[in-house]
Amino acid sequence: MKQALLASLAFLLAGAAAAQTPAAMRAMQAYARANRLFEQNQLPQSLAALEEALAADPNNVPALTLKAKIAMGANRFDVAGECLERAVAADPSSWYARFLYGFWYYLRDDWSRALAELNAAHKLNPRDARSPLYLALTYERLGDLQKAIAFSDEAVRLEEAAGKPGANSLLTSARLLQQAGRLADCGKVLNRALELYPNSRDVHYENGRLLLKKGDARGAAAAGEEALRMPPEDVTDLQVRYLLVRAYERAGEDRLAAQQAAAIRAAEAAAGR
Repeated sequence: MKQALLASLAFLLAGAAAAQTPAAMRAMQAYARANRLFEQNQLPQSLAALEEALAADPNNVPALTLKAKIAMGANRFDVAGECLERAVAADPSSWYARFLYGFWYYLRDDWSRALAELNAAHKLNPRDARSPLYLALTYERLGDLQKAIAFSDEAVRLEEAAGKPGANSLLTSARLLQQAGRLADCGKVLNRALELYPNSRDVHYENGRLLLKKGDARGAAAAGEEALRMPPEDVTDLQVRYLLVRAYERAGEDRLAAQQAAAIRAAEAAAGR
């Protein structure tokens, strides 16, 4: 029995190797080199290897998706769109190609097509959190807060199951819950975010916004000051200072509010030079 199984396996492997044409094998080798270079942030060299891969096999989906990622990073959305269209046409069952295509449509504010591709990606790979996260963001843009929250919750659950949720997923969940008026649930999510990402400016800023909405002006000010001490992320110094102005005003700390307002004016004047 064992010999028969080994013979069958050898036959299948031989068939798979035979199916790999020399051109396809050259394409995969070039793609592997391109991916290594991409991970080393050697983008021109990575692109050169991708062109080599696609010259050997124009329908090589991994090469097309990697080229699309690099193109989006360089704001070449025309190149990215062409690559992703080709990738999805070559392999409609590639969840990653469908996800990237949905993300591309999301960045272009084409919500209906973003939903179609992201839903397809989610069905093809229901364990990956990226598709439900961007489905949540898309539904938020469409004003469907309940669907946005449902997909955001799913993204956080999937990331928890895989290890721990990312700061971006937690912040998206917190923002959506705050919009829905579910302040207690929002607080629970932000407490988890503070536990996991205590050095994140964005997390402390979002916590300050929640505290201000809950009427805790002094707590909001403390969260804002903490955020201001941390390196910028998505949240800018100006956003934090605007939060601090409101928090100090509501706390009756007019002098501190005036200091933050003066810092805002100085920054805006410097930016206008």
